[in-house]
Amino acid sequence: MMTKRAAIRKFGIAALLVCGVLLPGTVMAGPETAAIAGQYNGTQMEMAVHLELGEDGRYRYALSYGAVDEYSQGTWTSTGSAIVLTSDPVDAPRFDFLGEKAAAGGPKGALAVDLEVPKGLPLSLFRAVVTLADGRSFTSDFSDDGLIVPLEKGGGKVSIRLGLPIFEVQGEPVLVDNARGKRLSFAFVPNALGFKIFDHAVLPLRDGAYVFQRYGRDVMFRKVED
Repeated sequence: MMTKRAAIRKFGIAALLVCGVLLPGTVMAGPETAAIAGQYNGTQMEMAVHLELGEDGRYRYALSYGAVDEYSQGTWTSTGSAIVLTSDPVDAPRFDFLGEKAAAGGPKGALAVDLEVPKGLPLSLFRAVVTLADGRSFTSDFSDDGLIVPLEKGGGKVSIRLGLPIFEVQGEPVLVDNARGKRLSFAFVPNALGFKIFDHAVLPLRDGAYVFQRYGRDVMFRKVED
């Protein structure tokens, strides 16, 4: 049986393959670009991180932390006191809402949620944020059998937003009227799961390293000298 870590790595590798088929752009290199270009290591305890800045203005990034592998590629520029990363466009992972129906035979006084996921990706990695009509919110984790959300009498309007926290993926909220006794169906479309999107992300230069915050840590990218 494939473990959660192995399954996650499988989809991380798929994301890397997606990166490989993207058509790179070309950025003209200047003297400053050539001086900054090179291999950068940000590895620290329990976290392996690498950044490659090419003289052609392209970057490649990879991080492995716990059960997560993530990758990225795109263009980079320098402001003198920082570098700026902008990733190539990719199709981000998403949750598709497939509809609702009465939950025949399901638990009374609850909302049932079904989620279709790609083979090999554990359902137990997914989570739902439920917001009640009075504004109260709580989270519920999926089990291998799906998700059952207990609701108070009446239920009223309920908003539910699905997510895959380990990859920081979050879907759009779905509003459900009279949610008690209903069953919702969703499908998760992984697309470029594991691809880290940088939108003009600024990595400032500090103490000779470019600093990037990830998973609550400061990643210090220091140039690897030949």
